[in-house]
Amino acid sequence: MNCVELAVRYARDRPERAALWLPGWRGGSSTTFGALLSRASTIQKTLRNEGVGAGDTVLLVDGLGPRLYAIVIALLAIGAAVMLVEPWMPVRRIDAAVRVARPKAYVGSRLGRLWGMRVASIRGIPTWLSASRLESGSAAGGLNLEAVDPGDTGILTFTSGTTGNPKGVVRSHGYLVRQHEVLSGALGLGQFDGGDLCIFANFVLANLASGRSSILIPPPWRDSHLRQIAALPPNLQPETLTCGPGFLLRLMQSASVPALASIHIGGALTDCGIFEAAFNRWPESHWLSVYGSTEAEPVATADARIAVTRSRAAGYFQTLYLGKPVAEIDSRLEEDGLWVCGPHICPLYLGDSEANRRYKRRDAQGRIWHCMGDRIRIDELDGSWWYAGRSNQAPGDFDIEQNVYGVLQSSKAFLHRDKDGRTILVGEGVSRLAVPGIDDRVEAKIYRDARHKARIDRHKTLRKGAKWLLG
Repeated sequence: MNCVELAVRYARDRPERAALWLPGWRGGSSTTFGALLSRASTIQKTLRNEGVGAGDTVLLVDGLGPRLYAIVIALLAIGAAVMLVEPWMPVRRIDAAVRVARPKAYVGSRLGRLWGMRVASIRGIPTWLSASRLESGSAAGGLNLEAVDPGDTGILTFTSGTTGNPKGVVRSHGYLVRQHEVLSGALGLGQFDGGDLCIFANFVLANLASGRSSILIPPPWRDSHLRQIAALPPNLQPETLTCGPGFLLRLMQSASVPALASIHIGGALTDCGIFEAAFNRWPESHWLSVYGSTEAEPVATADARIAVTRSRAAGYFQTLYLGKPVAEIDSRLEEDGLWVCGPHICPLYLGDSEANRRYKRRDAQGRIWHCMGDRIRIDELDGSWWYAGRSNQAPGDFDIEQNVYGVLQSSKAFLHRDKDGRTILVGEGVSRLAVPGIDDRVEAKIYRDARHKARIDRHKTLRKGAKWLLG
């Protein structure tokens, strides 16, 4: 088997269909499935000539676009593992990740190669290849698919490491195939023929495997890029939207996308008010709230309209109702949080025995269980799930935060326990609040995560606005 087989099949059957569209200064450009396959074929031949083969790990740093996905397809087809890191990660964390993975080759754009020179472990990679020069050969003969074992690594990513060293998340070929099947069932990917407006890289791969067009808006989601969506031809007008609450809010502010039939929101908790404004914007659309993580996606889904109604009725400012787990998930609630198992759960972390001890478990059948690190409350009446905070939060802190959000009418705040155990409320507009259970209040601008601008980056917020609280 090889996980790119589905995408290759669609590329051969419908070569003229648009695979990817990205905005540009001349109104953007699209790449067909046929063109993407041709680029991947050329790149594959160059990679083989450079000695890259099955079982090798290749660090890839390139700008978001067709070439990036063509390189990913070429590497997966060879049977090589594609290592991806977030360029915005601190150098010391990138260095630690590269030392764990020990890639044989580094493929980068011109900017990526300059970026890589900052990192000692990247400088030590034996083979450096220019992303642009990979396309200098011929595509004659087409793309060859190497037969691989389902357990062979396909894509290797790393967590941000905000709570310790980055953890290597392994996505094997078998995992990628099964995740695509689960995503297709949960999100109904095969029900739509139009494009998907998408910001998650793994969903782009799922779209390619489903023969669907992906409309990609790169960070920082500029107004000029968002406005180009309205001018797209009918065959590229987004029919579905897959994003987090940060992008959804941005889209409502700056773009007109009238033809959305189904909208999937995940990646972070969403304020009920954001959902309600979006329901009014797209009243005829189907809305799905998706709960999951980097290591397990999806875990549970809910009709977002029902999720908001039930969350509001329970007095919550955020949409905490998660619905029910997808059919493929087995789950257990334990003292350290929710544990899940299924065919689309990532296997053991790479090179991190401590993280595997804390967050992974193998059962008697050999199946890997993963700890989500979340507290979940199960409704006794219908078995539905409710989000109840992170497992590492002090008991009761999450409920205090939700009370604060209701009073503040904003989720731009969080609780921090200082070295003396005092409860400090940090955020925007918190100095005027009088909320039980809080020892002190600190005004600070709230910073969101660099990728999706949805989750609060607590460490950065404290470092920028209340450094003394870090200890």
